[in-house]
Amino acid sequence: MFDWLTNSTAIIIILPVIVFILSMFISGLWIRKSQRRIMFAADMSTLFLIIAVHFFMIVLFGHSFLLYILLFLFTLGIVIVLMAAKKEGEIQFKKVIRGYWRLCFFLFALLYVGLYLYGIIYSLIMML
Repeated sequence: MFDWLTNSTAIIIILPVIVFILSMFISGLWIRKSQRRIMFAADMSTLFLIIAVHFFMIVLFGHSFLLYILLFLFTLGIVIVLMAAKKEGEIQFKKVIRGYWRLCFFLFALLYVGLYLYGIIYSLIMML
């Protein structure tokens, strides 16, 4: 009965990897520098990564941490804006938003891999 829900959750959890890889290949058609292609792919997959981490936490821990994720994202944004204002005196929003978005990618990619490894280890322990 809930087979479609399980399949949907699995697709959502794997979607950031697929979006990242597809973005790398498609952006290779017009972006020559590999570092810029990686950054473009990271920018494209960040939102999917945040959603996947949310669903990963639901699957692993049994309840939603969406409020905490949103609180973390808002707090991180405020800290980055304050740091940029203190460092440069004037806020360059394009630069701040790009840095925020890429930091979110990095942090949520680490969290994604950590939850993935935790899920594997937890399932192996439960099988014993």
